[in-house]
Formats: sequence, structure tokens, C-alpha cells
Amino acid sequence: MRIEVTRRECLAGMLAAAAGRAAVSAQTAPARGGEKTAAFPFYAFDNALNGGDAKTIEDKAKLLADLGYAGVSLHLDVKQLPAWLEQLDKRKLELFAIYCVPFLEDVTNSGLSEAVGMVKGRRTRIELAFRSRLLKPSDPAGDAKAIAHAKQISDWCGTSGPVASIYPHAGFWTARAEDGLRLAKAVNRKNFGTNFNLVHWKWTGSDKPLEGLLGDLKAHLLTVTINGLQSVAGQKDRIVPLDQGDFDVEAFMTTLKASLYRGPVGLQCWSIQGPSRTHLQASMSRWREIRRKLKL
Repeated sequence: MRIEVTRRECLAGMLAAAAGRAAVSAQTAPARGGEKTAAFPFYAFDNALNGGDAKTIEDKAKLLADLGYAGVSLHLDVKQLPAWLEQLDKRKLELFAIYCVPFLEDVTNSGLSEAVGMVKGRRTRIELAFRSRLLKPSDPAGDAKAIAHAKQISDWCGTSGPVASIYPHAGFWTARAEDGLRLAKAVNRKNFGTNFNLVHWKWTGSDKPLEGLLGDLKAHLLTVTINGLQSVAGQKDRIVPLDQGDFDVEAFMTTLKASLYRGPVGLQCWSIQGPSRTHLQASMSRWREIRRKLKL
């Protein structure tokens, strides 16, 4: 996955990256309290915290802080959101995303507009993994509805934060990275973009090599999520901690760095078993090793 970057390609990449930064200015606004965020802030999904050893929201936030994570992404839950915000703010951690799964045919998603109101002024992303009761994954027949819904959510977000993005998810209507790119281009708002999710890219495939796909996404890319992957004969690759598996995460990060992306990186932990502290600590150790080696 390593690529060589010529001077001309580098200049073109810098110009595209500048356009991307302008397009997602809300994402890069100063952190709460005026804190400055380094490149590639590393956060964990809330599915990393289901191991049973961190039982309360306070325990979970403390665990993330103790291990050095920059924050968390949460599933949409307006009842728990105030407590999460209190505990994150207390530890100067960031709520990087709220993950939502609306249906194209009915986006009266319970609590979505309320959640947007709760995170006003923050850099939180409202992540939209669209499903459909009628359409197959990636069917462009759903674009008009998705774009209308996306613009409504963009309106709720406004100009001060949060922002919103497509979350490509294998098996959903927005299944592929290319779906997120198509919709982000069509919405064409400064506060709207898309994600690149490593595991879903592996599960769905792409029409382009990774380098070309990341280049296409660059101007609209709000976050990248990673994890270890273990190939399984006759099945989808299995999600594992970063220090495990046979997928070369370091090579992936080399390619991502070459694309000039410098935004947040999230840790996907779906289906990982065992105490949360054990696998989160192992993944953080491997992440720090990658950062040092690649000078991220």
C-alpha cells in the first residue's frame, strides 16, 4: 500500500487538502476551552466499552482518559448524552461522533434533532448510516430522499457545530465509501461530509485502489476509522484489536498519511470480547508504536 508522491502530485494534494479544510471548517473549529488538537486525534467507539469492567459512564470516561484516548463516539441516546457530556468535559475529552441509523423512508429519528441541540458549538459529527426498507445497498434511486434528509440535518447543525457525515456501513443503503462521496458532493454543504471506515471498505470492496479512493474522498473526509482485521476462510474478516490480525494497519496509515489527511482516527471494536481495559490498552500501545514509526 506504500505509494511514492511526486512534487507535482504533492502540490495537487496540498491544493485539494486546502479545499477540503475549507469545506469542513466547522470540524476544525477550536476545541471547547480553546484547546489545540494535534493531527490524527485517536478516539474509541463506545462498543469498546462493553467488556463489563467499566460499568458506569463515569467509569468508561475515566478508562478512556487513563489510557490516553482523545474521546469517544456514541450511539444516539439522548437520555444518556448529558451524563456523557458532563464526564467527557470533566476530563477534557471530546465527543467525536454520535452514530445514527435512520431509514430513508422515515427519518423522524427519535431524538436526533434533540441530540444536535445538545452538542451545539462542539466539533461532534452526526454520523448517518442510512438504511432502506425498499432499496438495495448503494441503489442511487434513494439519493433524492437521502440528500433531502441530509440537508435538513445540516440545517439543524448550523455553522457553529456540530457537523454531519455519511457513515458507510456494509449491508446498509449507504454501504460503500463511494456512496458517502456521492452524497457529500450532492449535498455540497460546508458542514457535511463523509467517513472512511476501514472494516466496511474491506467488507464491501471498492472500484478503485485505496490510494485513488482516499484521493477522491479527501475534500469531503471528516473521519477515518480503523481496527485490526483477521482473515477467516469463507467469511468476512473479523475485527480484532490493533495489535492482532493479519491486515497491515501500519501500511494503511502510511497510505492515509500520504493522502494528506490529518483528521480524527477512530477505533472500531465491534464484537471484540474480553475486558475493555485489556483490548483498549493493547490497541493504544500499537497505535503509539505506529505514530512513532510513521511520525504521525
